[in-house]
Amino acid sequence: MRRTSKLRIPVGLVTVAAVLGVVLVAAGRLILDGFAGIDDADAAAARELAARRDGWLVDLTWAGTYLSDTYVVIVATAVIAAVTVWWTRQWWLPGGAILLTAGETAIYEVSNSLVDRPRPQVTRLDPGDPMASFPSGHTAAAVCLYGGLACILIGVARHRGRRIPMVSAAVTTPLVVIVPLVVAFCRSYRGMHYASDVVAGLFLGWCWLITVNHLVLSRAWPAREARAARAAPAAQAAAVPRPADPAPVTGTR
Repeated sequence: MRRTSKLRIPVGLVTVAAVLGVVLVAAGRLILDGFAGIDDADAAAARELAARRDGWLVDLTWAGTYLSDTYVVIVATAVIAAVTVWWTRQWWLPGGAILLTAGETAIYEVSNSLVDRPRPQVTRLDPGDPMASFPSGHTAAAVCLYGGLACILIGVARHRGRRIPMVSAAVTTPLVVIVPLVVAFCRSYRGMHYASDVVAGLFLGWCWLITVNHLVLSRAWPAREARAARAAPAAQAAAVPRPADPAPVTGTR
């Protein structure tokens, strides 16, 4: 039974990663083969966005892209892992943070290399492999990075109840939705991805975030509570005063 429990996490992670890879590759190949006219609709939307570019929005989307730039994701993940391992002295939170971004990257690389979709046929404003359009890795990374941070802060707020974690969770949670959508728009606006690419990126990011949160991140809190529960009886026993020894009875003559 113990061996089965230990294997549940890696088996679950590998299974979900494999299924996501298969789904993304199948979807990408269907789009390239002209399924439901998605490719034509993507191309028309990309041309429309490129025709409506404006100077201030070009600058703003350049900045928005860096919310999930590769180096930003690597540095932010390292910081989150370092802080959580120092605070918890266990691997669940730092391991989960690393698994989120590393796993998403691995799934993206496999599906991206097997689909090999050309980027939109418009002027592209950022550098990148011209044959690496599907799915959007920036969008998936945004979901995993900011979603993982929100999950950690929400867990801290729920199980520790301190004001700063509660405020941080309230501020960070909207970023789970807002930042990936901003990144998705920026990448499409700058001619780096079709609409279906960023939708696939959102799908990849959300599925992987839910999986890692369920299998890894959420386990940090029961572990802490179990240790606290085991320590409570000993602390209570130590706090109970021991009865005083009875006074010696002296005989009378």
